[in-house]
Amino acid sequence: MEITIISKKKKDYLLIETKAILVTTADLISQSQLLYDEIVKHDFKKALIDESDTRLPNDLIPYFDLVKNYVAEFPAEIRQLKIAIVTDKAYEVIANTWETLCASRGLNYCAFTSIGQAEEWLLG
Repeated sequence: MEITIISKKKKDYLLIETKAILVTTADLISQSQLLYDEIVKHDFKKALIDESDTRLPNDLIPYFDLVKNYVAEFPAEIRQLKIAIVTDKAYEVIANTWETLCASRGLNYCAFTSIGQAEEWLLG
């Protein structure tokens, strides 16, 4: 797995742009750890993660394991984060499933296909 992460500090949130080809659950988990580390490093509670140039697994099962991993392996502080992700429109169903899984575990994470809508939600 190769991933590129570029962070930009905005006034009220951290913008993270990713480019990657993720194939397995392990890839998703590795990417999530890198993203979490980036958010913590910059000490933000709000993040907009632009994954529109990231290719994701098309199967829904890895996302169940990914979200379970958030709760099991990450510090409890993840519940204090507000995260908006932006994916390519081709991944809209997958992103919405991920969002539902996150919400069912008390995480304030939301998925979008538009940066404008993601920013509006994040700052709202």
